[in-house]
Amino acid sequence: MKFEFSVYFLLGIILVACNPISERKQPPPTLEQLATTDLKLNGEQLANAYCGSCHLKPDPSVLDQKIWVENILPDMRRRLGLYLEEDFGIDLPEDSGVPPGIYSKVQLIDRDDWQKILEYYQENAPESPLPQLAKKLPKKGIPGFELIQPEFDFIYPNLITMVRIHPETGQLWIGNRFRKVFVLDPKKNFQLLDSITTSIAPVEILWNSDSEFELLTMGLMDPSNDSIGSITRYTRMERRWTPAIIKDSLMRPVHFLKLDLNGDNQPQYVISQFGNYLGKLSLNSDSKPEKILSNLPGARRTISRDLDQDGDLDLIVQMTQSRESIRAYINDGKSDFQEKILLEFHPAFGSSDFRLEDMNGDGFEDIILVNGDNADQSQILKNYHGVRIFLNDGKNNFKESWFYPMHGASGLELDDFDGDGDLDLFVIAFFPDPNQSLREDLIYFRQESDGEFSPFVLGRGIDSNLLTITKGDLDLDGDQDVVIGTFQFNDLYKGPVDNWKPFIVLKNLNK
Repeated sequence: MKFEFSVYFLLGIILVACNPISERKQPPPTLEQLATTDLKLNGEQLANAYCGSCHLKPDPSVLDQKIWVENILPDMRRRLGLYLEEDFGIDLPEDSGVPPGIYSKVQLIDRDDWQKILEYYQENAPESPLPQLAKKLPKKGIPGFELIQPEFDFIYPNLITMVRIHPETGQLWIGNRFRKVFVLDPKKNFQLLDSITTSIAPVEILWNSDSEFELLTMGLMDPSNDSIGSITRYTRMERRWTPAIIKDSLMRPVHFLKLDLNGDNQPQYVISQFGNYLGKLSLNSDSKPEKILSNLPGARRTISRDLDQDGDLDLIVQMTQSRESIRAYINDGKSDFQEKILLEFHPAFGSSDFRLEDMNGDGFEDIILVNGDNADQSQILKNYHGVRIFLNDGKNNFKESWFYPMHGASGLELDDFDGDGDLDLFVIAFFPDPNQSLREDLIYFRQESDGEFSPFVLGRGIDSNLLTITKGDLDLDGDQDVVIGTFQFNDLYKGPVDNWKPFIVLKNLNK
């Protein structure tokens, strides 16, 4: 029996080494199985087996040798419970606030097997990060838009965590990391209309009426497992906004939807609790206990669609962190969901934002995704960061059809901005290459023909990081304008010294 198990186990490892996770017929072996079975595998097979047990195995080429050997692999080794002499003197995970269970207390890999994995990555990784693929270089100046950057006559931090345009009034609502929401009137040179104190950094808003809105506050922006995020309903009474907490104790939430998922006319909140080591995607309502759709960290954004055309709303979710993917949660009409992985990526991919739109006019919605998160253990320029379109074959199978390399791509908006009948893109990068001659922290991709885009950048640079982006009709003239919020690190660490310039506007002139 032991020989039979070993033979089938080895066949499983070979399949793991050959096929991407999305194509496997059986789950990969567990870490416990790997730790207790000696199959004399080589470094590549061991890497496929150990990495594949947790996430999509990254190819050695995605990072350079130094990052693998000094950052990524030592952390992976300690997560597997293997500590070596070189670890003496470092803080243990629990001393650094890491929750139990992330780093194994039991050794799950043999030291010799670990050495094989180390050598496999060291021998096959490039000495330096690979360069971007050849691409159409962007032109300077964004056609059809006027660049506006209002400057206010007072000093305040440029630390914008939310920008949204009210769909009826055109008013601009912006959230600041230092617990504020500001309401501005674009018809009067962005005159400040209101200032609302919040519990902590605001990241998403839902307007119920002119006198009521619901606000999602994130908690700590920096990596954290704290549960201090919340959804709060604000009601205007005379000239004051009165807050009432709807849901608290959320783990770094970054996005939410309010939907009727089972036809009972009782809305549920779909909350993307990004977290850090811990997190979850959850359904919350007043009348039912919380339902956890996923207990993985990194839920970034949820879009609702009737994906299977059965009359109820399904959920399409972007998961980041280590198990990067786009996942569908298919609703049975009673708020019970079946998970399906639509796309899956390696853990250094850096997923940041996505949309679901019909890009080629075939009647099926496609996935548009940006990846460029570069704030973790591998802060190097990555040639696979950028903007991607995955076309839908009509059966909700998605295949990449277009990729534009863009360092640090982090947010996007889509619309027919130029009014010619097809969809264009605006993409921001929070981690651009600072050495590019034309700074590519904001690119407008104008679709010229089916699947072909012309890139444009700003005519002049903006001396700040671009963190948030939104679209909407600021001047109520029937077209879509774009607003980008700024985030100035010096204002965070040293305090502001200049007049407040919290956002830039790209006013749409296409009539």
